[in-house]
Amino acid sequence: MPNRVIPRFMTVLFISIAIAFVLPNVNCKGDRDAETVKVTVEDYARAEQWLLSNIFPKVKNLFVTPHWIGKSDEFWYRRQTKKGTEYVVVDATSGDKKQAFDHKAVADALSQAMDKDIDADNLPFQSFAYNSDRSAITFTVNGVTYTCTLSPSSCSGRRISVPDGVLVSPDGKLGILTKDGNLWLHDMAKGTEKPLTKNGEPHFGYGIYYDGWQASYIPSKRTGKPMVPMESTWSPDSTKVIVTRVDQRHVAEYPILETAPDDGSFRPKVHMVRLPLLGEKPATVEWFVFDIKRDEHRRLELPYDKLLVMQQDILAVRKAWFSSDTKNLYAVAFGDNMESAFLFDIDLATGACRTVIEESLLPRTDLNTTSYSPPNVRVVGDCEEVIWFSQRDGWGHLYLYDGRTGQLKNQITQGEWLVWDIVEVDEAGRRIFFVGGGHEEGNPYYRYLYRVNFDGSSLTLLSPEKADHLITSPWNDVLSLTGATGYEVVSPGGKYVVYNYSRVDQPTETVVRSTDDGSLIATVEKADASDLYEAGWRDPEEFVVKAEDGQTDLYGLMYKPRDFDPPKKYPVIDSQYASPLCAVVPRDFTQALMGVPALVRPACLTELGFVSVVIDARGTTYRSKEFLHHSYGKLHTMMLNDHIAAIKQLAEQHSFLDIDCVGIHGGSFGGWTAFRAMLEFPDFFKVGVSGAGPGSMHNMYLDYHWTAFHGRPQYSDGTQLRPHPTEVPENYMNADGRQQVDNLKGKLLIMMGEIDENVLPGSTLQLVDALIKGDKDFDMLYVPNRPHNFRSAHTIRRVWDYFVRHMHGIDPPKYNIKPF
Repeated sequence: MPNRVIPRFMTVLFISIAIAFVLPNVNCKGDRDAETVKVTVEDYARAEQWLLSNIFPKVKNLFVTPHWIGKSDEFWYRRQTKKGTEYVVVDATSGDKKQAFDHKAVADALSQAMDKDIDADNLPFQSFAYNSDRSAITFTVNGVTYTCTLSPSSCSGRRISVPDGVLVSPDGKLGILTKDGNLWLHDMAKGTEKPLTKNGEPHFGYGIYYDGWQASYIPSKRTGKPMVPMESTWSPDSTKVIVTRVDQRHVAEYPILETAPDDGSFRPKVHMVRLPLLGEKPATVEWFVFDIKRDEHRRLELPYDKLLVMQQDILAVRKAWFSSDTKNLYAVAFGDNMESAFLFDIDLATGACRTVIEESLLPRTDLNTTSYSPPNVRVVGDCEEVIWFSQRDGWGHLYLYDGRTGQLKNQITQGEWLVWDIVEVDEAGRRIFFVGGGHEEGNPYYRYLYRVNFDGSSLTLLSPEKADHLITSPWNDVLSLTGATGYEVVSPGGKYVVYNYSRVDQPTETVVRSTDDGSLIATVEKADASDLYEAGWRDPEEFVVKAEDGQTDLYGLMYKPRDFDPPKKYPVIDSQYASPLCAVVPRDFTQALMGVPALVRPACLTELGFVSVVIDARGTTYRSKEFLHHSYGKLHTMMLNDHIAAIKQLAEQHSFLDIDCVGIHGGSFGGWTAFRAMLEFPDFFKVGVSGAGPGSMHNMYLDYHWTAFHGRPQYSDGTQLRPHPTEVPENYMNADGRQQVDNLKGKLLIMMGEIDENVLPGSTLQLVDALIKGDKDFDMLYVPNRPHNFRSAHTIRRVWDYFVRHMHGIDPPKYNIKPF
């Protein structure tokens, strides 16, 4: 289900347990001879080597992250070698490389400072910063910040202690924290604290954590310790800080049961969180500005009644900037249920809010092709102009507005292709650097880097390779399912770009190009995948088929066994994360290794005698507005009609695919899709594994992930608030798994963590209850005391076993995956 940051990278991971119902094998082997199907311990061992913890060490320099040095045209990066790692400086003007510093000298000096042996090939840090004349470097190891002079080499360290729960100001002098609903100011030098508010309380407080789904937040709240204020931002000059005030006093409590406490105690623990379900009034939030110098604070007068309130970010302000003088705050936000989008200009002296831009498109007003990526909105200067993203012409493009009047000046990009991410805005040169898809021939999901002038002229391709360019916004700290990490692609002077590119069958290359015409300056690095291929890696294969409408192209990927034998028949497994908020078919080498954010990796399944396919159906991102919004109101089928059409076409093209034996698996939103497959299309999908999947949507928390994609809840009294505790919204009845349990025919394994705050345990278990009442056979893996991410060696092996047992019709070998 929903997710926020790269450390929460896949809100889709999984489990390990202790409950299982042993059921007889299902006859899902088509015309395959069961006596000839064998899956051995050796096959499992080969599958294990494709787990992420094992596969990534087999490739060196898979992704290069450049770090520009000051305002120069030089950058450093960390590269892997046969012995370990090294730090290299590259001159972007020529591509010339040199070591960033004498590694042995630094290692020797650091050995003395740390009183332990330091290996020059494995220095204990992954990032560093030069001082102004590059005579010294600074880095942090285990909470100690070291400064090492380079000639002669000498290192000294000091521990910078930040108290728990303190958000430190940019100048390092002050910090803020939340205690018992009030905001406090911490003096970093003196260690003293004073309250900035006195009218807060635990469930109606400043910077408090609403009891949303993010499992990393709520345990912090339960401890009773001071907390870093939620959704809070310091101004660059450290004079002001923006803080939320959340009111969840009216929200009913939801119990989360922990039956096997980490502390080893025997009595189960119940954690009560205030969590609004669909049809209930959510928590409310307001923004305040605290002027530290003036010792005053005031409410920011945003049009709160117009804005989206949800359990992911509580208030859908997607990005905020301070003006150069920090007197104003600019904020981009979604309107209620994503049916509109806004840019606000807020006077921090008075709290007054001016709406600069307001746009309303149905069924959603997107600020990027996926809400998991930062909004493609930039304020130019102090809001003299605004670059704005819109799908108003049917494709995702950029528009230029007058920031003073709110009037449209011109459309910047246009055509039957779309903008993915803005990566840099050159205000002085009035140029925009961005990533787009579909403009070049070939795969429309391949990202390319372009620049264009504010007036829409001089659109220039800067990355001509026929491949996927692993570039995203430097702001992209929300979710990365595309193999790209946010960094500064464009050099400080705007003359050069550095990026990584690859395909599923071509390892990554890193290059420097000119921003004038895209001419190649140098190839900086080439990933070394020799160990991977020597281990038996087989590249997946891209394919193009038609959607159920027979007209729309769908792009997918097929993973085949390493010992693939065309005359043989192979069961098919749909590896999916069919969320309408993203597209997950791998397009680059990194993602091909990772597969999709699902229970198990497609490459692992191929070692067990399966062909695994990955499909981006209609209703997913990175295509036209029509393609994107095809899924609206259809979360009960999750665009699986297109998956079925695609697999049938592949079976017509390839006789080795056993169309009579198709399985499906997924986690989180993919777990929901696996449920929908087994209940909506029981004659096609014979075996399903659902990990961390909700059983229905009406019993989940209120969130745009369903209301903006399936519609606002419609109850019998015409309101959006549930009139009776047992009433299901009329438009959500088709997504109520409890009412469809009689449809189940195949083999279904349900996997869940008991303290999952992303997918509520009640939603899953209420479906389980209906299956039991309907006397339906199913298997279940219930993992005590584990959250949304309960993936483990045990749970992976259990999924492998389930598919082998019920799709090959044989008993799996006895095998234990090494813990990771």
